[in-house]
Amino acid sequence: LNKRFFGFHPQNDIAKKAAFTLAEVLITLGVIGIVAAMTLPTLIASYNKQECSVRLKKFYSTMSNAFNLATIDYGAMRYWEFPTTQNNGPQMAKFAKTYLFPYLTGLRECGDENEGASECFKYGNKIFNQGLPAVYIFSDGSCFGMNIGGSNESAGNIHIYYDYNCMKRPNEYGKDVFDFIIRWYKYYDQYTFKAGGYGVHDKTTREEFLNYCKNATGNGRGECAGLIQYDGWEIKDDYPWW
Repeated sequence: LNKRFFGFHPQNDIAKKAAFTLAEVLITLGVIGIVAAMTLPTLIASYNKQECSVRLKKFYSTMSNAFNLATIDYGAMRYWEFPTTQNNGPQMAKFAKTYLFPYLTGLRECGDENEGASECFKYGNKIFNQGLPAVYIFSDGSCFGMNIGGSNESAGNIHIYYDYNCMKRPNEYGKDVFDFIIRWYKYYDQYTFKAGGYGVHDKTTREEFLNYCKNATGNGRGECAGLIQYDGWEIKDDYPWW
């Protein structure tokens, strides 16, 4: 029999069998969309955690290196002139400009109220909420401010508030805004610089860090940097990333 005569065209029949209907295409796209909607937030969160941990480690290393270089020029920290009055802007600025900023690269001051209060300075004072004498921004877009906690001639704290992407969102403590602290006891010749704040400075076990972090609220969550440092600059699955 002549198959072509009876309307049998092998190539056409194969093409017809291989084609998708519009309904099948729409269903496939719908399934892809659902899968993407389910997995995309997880992928974004994973990326943000990775970026956060890398930036925190870099900041800590950068600041530690600056302090180490300062000891070459000014001797051990017990010889340094630490601030003695809480919330004293001039003392804080003098300490920072003497022992820290000369050893940092790619850094500039955002400006202060006397210089027109730049957007970066306005942001820093708003999110850090500590009446900072100045806010500083790195060339990589991260920024930080420093302020004095309880201090006298023999002991005290300097709080450092760090946002690894500065004015970009989410601008939330525990996500992109974190605390660091410098503590000194001249009488005991003890000086420390670590991630976290006053609330976690005496924590020694992971359970203590984690419990504090899970119960922290507001800007207290910035002290979760202590947990991240304890975990080797890694944000683990049980970190309260809410």
